[in-house]
Amino acid sequence: MKTLILSIAFLLLSTMISHAATEHYTLAFRDDPATTIVIGWSGDNGTIHYGLADFGTNYSSYPYTHNSDRTGGAHGITRHFARLTGLNPNTLYYFVIQDDAGQTSQRFYFRTLSDDRNDPVSFISGGDTRDGFSLFGAYIENCPSGDCVEKRRDGNKLVAKIRPDFIAFTGDFVMNQITSNTQNEWSSWLNDWQLTITPDGRLTPVTFSRGNHEDMFDVHEMFDIPYDEYYSLNIHGGLIRLYMLNSELDACTDIGQLNWFTNDLQTNTGTANDPEWKFVTYHVPTLAIGKDGDLRQDQMDCWVPLMEQYGVRLVMESDSHSTKWTYPSKKNATGDDFEVAQQPFDGIVYIGEGQWGAPHRDIYYTGANAKLFVRDAGTFDNFFFIRVTKEETTIQSVKFENVNGVFSILDNELGTGLPSNAVLWNPPNGNQVVLTKPINTSSLGEKELLATSVYPTIVEDEITIDFGREISAAEIEVYSSLGKRCYTKRVDQLTEKLTIQWDEVCQGICYLYIKMEDGKTESHRLVVQGK
Repeated sequence: MKTLILSIAFLLLSTMISHAATEHYTLAFRDDPATTIVIGWSGDNGTIHYGLADFGTNYSSYPYTHNSDRTGGAHGITRHFARLTGLNPNTLYYFVIQDDAGQTSQRFYFRTLSDDRNDPVSFISGGDTRDGFSLFGAYIENCPSGDCVEKRRDGNKLVAKIRPDFIAFTGDFVMNQITSNTQNEWSSWLNDWQLTITPDGRLTPVTFSRGNHEDMFDVHEMFDIPYDEYYSLNIHGGLIRLYMLNSELDACTDIGQLNWFTNDLQTNTGTANDPEWKFVTYHVPTLAIGKDGDLRQDQMDCWVPLMEQYGVRLVMESDSHSTKWTYPSKKNATGDDFEVAQQPFDGIVYIGEGQWGAPHRDIYYTGANAKLFVRDAGTFDNFFFIRVTKEETTIQSVKFENVNGVFSILDNELGTGLPSNAVLWNPPNGNQVVLTKPINTSSLGEKELLATSVYPTIVEDEITIDFGREISAAEIEVYSSLGKRCYTKRVDQLTEKLTIQWDEVCQGICYLYIKMEDGKTESHRLVVQGK
């Protein structure tokens, strides 16, 4: 009998210890991603044991230790955070967590980002992983196969297979403010997030923007991003300046965020250390394509002009549970809509709008009401895969299809591409958006002073460039409205006219640049009709 009692007591103690062990592992960026990282977990407090070599779960063999810096949490979930600093750029780190009960977690690892803007980076952008709203077990919102959570899990599994360098999450984790079981929803979300961990234990760092379904400070308490829940990061030593804005704060009247955003843009513009690219994430779209097609006038009035003035090229949005990507666009003259930018390098591409498993919503602007600045739109579960180099940014939309059949990336190199059999969105205007850097237009001539003429301006088969004089040399480049170069030719010793056959050159709105031998550049806008 005594043995039986002792056995039962031991089992109870083991259960208590197991219940108190660490779980819900996450990584977050809140400072320099090349040298710092935040490790988060739920359950017991503990100590990080880490180093450059893999010692498995033998915690005592790791050369470095770091106690948790902060305990937070919300909705009945306790979260612990260890902020590692002084890390080496572009380096693999292995770690375990030994909790206060003496248990050791499985072995995990991560790679810090680079501090060299010449190194490429790849990341995933997406949001809205929340479930649908149900009443007496019946879904009110349109979840695929009746279960949004399964699609969320599919997206998480794809993360593990793609192995991005980081994730830019654009808000709305769970239903939160609408349901009464918020603790269960957050626990479910954190459990499902473990599917993003690769079979060999690789965790992916995340940047966060607050959604409208988060309570104030939820994202700070769950992931340890800065307290104000808006911040910016320097990626790869200035390859990208990435801004995480809080769209739950009014863009105009919240002076704290507006002043910070303005000052940060100004500080990172017009100097030798300017970033190659400026990207912005926030949750609620400035002009939603899905849901009710709502316009956030405060954002149009106070964020968009700043982003246009200081050269932001890409904005990642969420919230309306649909999918879009736009042509490079600008705020129109009346400030109530967007229009396609006259020059592709002057506009901003907007992508979104949050379909990481969330209930589907129809596109609001269709048919005669379709927005001309929207390149393509649809409704399906997906996130965006974005690869960035100094020269160009490539954006693709990965659909949550054939998830189990998608090949797994096996290496940990920065800037890796997609698996070859990932299922991509392939709308009428092509399955990727490419942003390129502007050519030097410092000597761009005014239209009325152009020395050459180009005709016809509505192109079907060919165009003629009439120089009006004999020239010794010129370079011809054609760019799509997305900024992608699709034609280049150098000409020497020409007499007055050059004819270009338009087969397999860009379609739609195009920009033809003529770089003359004296250093002057001329620009001509064309409209190319498909055959």
